[in-house]
Amino acid sequence: MYSGHNEALVELGDENPDVLILYADFAQGQAGPYYRNKYPDRIINMGIAEANLMTVAAGLAEGGKIPFTHCHSIFAIGRTYNQIRQIAFDKYNVNIILCNTGMFWDFMGASHQVIEEIAALRALPNLVLLSPSDAVEAKKASKAAAYLDGPVAIRLAEPETPIIYHDDYHFEIGKAALLREGKDVTIAATGILMSKVLQAAKILEKEKIDVQVLNFHTIKPLDTETIKNSARETGAIVTVEDSSVIGGLGGSITEILSENYPIPIHRIGVRDVFGQTGNMEELATEYNMNITDIIKATRNVIKKKRK
Repeated sequence: MYSGHNEALVELGDENPDVLILYADFAQGQAGPYYRNKYPDRIINMGIAEANLMTVAAGLAEGGKIPFTHCHSIFAIGRTYNQIRQIAFDKYNVNIILCNTGMFWDFMGASHQVIEEIAALRALPNLVLLSPSDAVEAKKASKAAAYLDGPVAIRLAEPETPIIYHDDYHFEIGKAALLREGKDVTIAATGILMSKVLQAAKILEKEKIDVQVLNFHTIKPLDTETIKNSARETGAIVTVEDSSVIGGLGGSITEILSENYPIPIHRIGVRDVFGQTGNMEELATEYNMNITDIIKATRNVIKKKRK
């Protein structure tokens, strides 16, 4: 995802000299390495001082600049939540890049895996929360965020994921993307697990199960109309995310359906536990987020629909 994000930063820098990059003492491959080569006077190392980074970004935004802040997501949530809250309160045009989000920052383990960020951030008024699925979408999300009036947080995960989209893909903040038509069941997903969802849908197709796949790249504001329409079309939903199901995408969709169109739903994600060290495949298997788990959940939710 970072390759797409960094391409976007360079293009934004070409378009507007007010685009500035701030980062917390790391930048290799994540916080604008291409940008630094072209615009070295527009990238600032704030050191290991994440709260100060956010405060400075707010001041730059107040002065008419377009800052992109970069820090590890675990520290953005754990050390700068108060500053992010104030940025949201004042509606500053700060673009908060959440690096190494979710469960799959493998070698760092539980101390650096952040499973609560969606729940924490979607509760903040005025804040837009984006969660791209590949490098193409990350590029489009980054460019869209720069020119949106108000604060935006973007989840960028490791490791690199398979490319899902073509460059001509139309990205619209607040509008879910339909990746696959289907009438039997909906899989609503976000972020790094999207390629696994699409693989699961292909396998289920061989079982004559017609799966609709929706990409909720925008977690807030959530596309509630698409959720309700999809529920009416298929009558069963599986949600998939690489973060906690408590307050995450699955929780958001469950809230909407419980009030508007109750149907069988199964949430795939982290279930009230901390992570551990392991590569993506090992962690996805350990926490029931792999292709086989998506397939099993989809079969089960269809059975509930038929009762």
